[in-house]
Amino acid sequence: MKKGLVIALAVGGLFVSCENKKMTNVFDSEDEVGDDSIEAYAGDTLHLFEEEEPPVAVDELFDDFFYNFIDDARFQSQRIVYPLPCKDDEEEGKLTKQDWEQYDHFKNQELLSVIYEREEDLVLAKDTSMQSVNIEWIQLQDDDVERFRFHRLDGKWMLTEIDKKKRKDMPNGEFVDFYAQFIADSTFQRAALAAPLKVILTSDDGEEEPEEEHVNADEWFEMRENMPLPKDVIVNVDYGQASISQNRKILLLQGISNGMQIKFKFNKVGNDWKLEEIEY
Repeated sequence: MKKGLVIALAVGGLFVSCENKKMTNVFDSEDEVGDDSIEAYAGDTLHLFEEEEPPVAVDELFDDFFYNFIDDARFQSQRIVYPLPCKDDEEEGKLTKQDWEQYDHFKNQELLSVIYEREEDLVLAKDTSMQSVNIEWIQLQDDDVERFRFHRLDGKWMLTEIDKKKRKDMPNGEFVDFYAQFIADSTFQRAALAAPLKVILTSDDGEEEPEEEHVNADEWFEMRENMPLPKDVIVNVDYGQASISQNRKILLLQGISNGMQIKFKFNKVGNDWKLEEIEY
């Protein structure tokens, strides 16, 4: 096994739950959050952009915007529609700026994921015409998934709503159920490894041919100790990628500050998911 297989990255973050926050200005029945209300919020928040901001280019790609959103608390506050609609099961409320500031939702977050099926869907991250993206905060020890909904308003990315749903209602719910058990139970994990497990090593500049090797279960567990596999929370970016197949999933992990990328490719064999390939 090559030494290059050893990777280290600290994973951090907080799970944000609407039900644990002070809720103000509870919606009346006619206060549904729709396109009209989003446009109204955009008009109410234009004054927020009069102060210095990162360059306009920050809004061309969602990833560039979101990295600034995580990294800069002042910029983050400017890019939230207040009062922020927050839907929790059957309850609906709004968070004020003060409510949000009690929690640094993405503090120390250094790892994002993309769960996808088709390699061609990765180009969505480079689509400058994208108008909406969701960030899913998936707590692996709980059935709740918090979704942060971002829209591009007047050319600027804004957090417009938070809602919560159950994992079973997610398109990737079955796979996430598997992954939660995979990461928590070493015996289950061993049984879910392809034998042997393929590892593909790519060069940083992409000019050299990828190297391929195979590792057994014991070598995998040695590698795993220094791999950035999420253990508590998956922060998943939903660009609108297809979620059709229930037999193939790729978990792409991306370091926010270090450019790290690593793919874990899973396939369903019969009724059982298997980790079949790692690429980085």
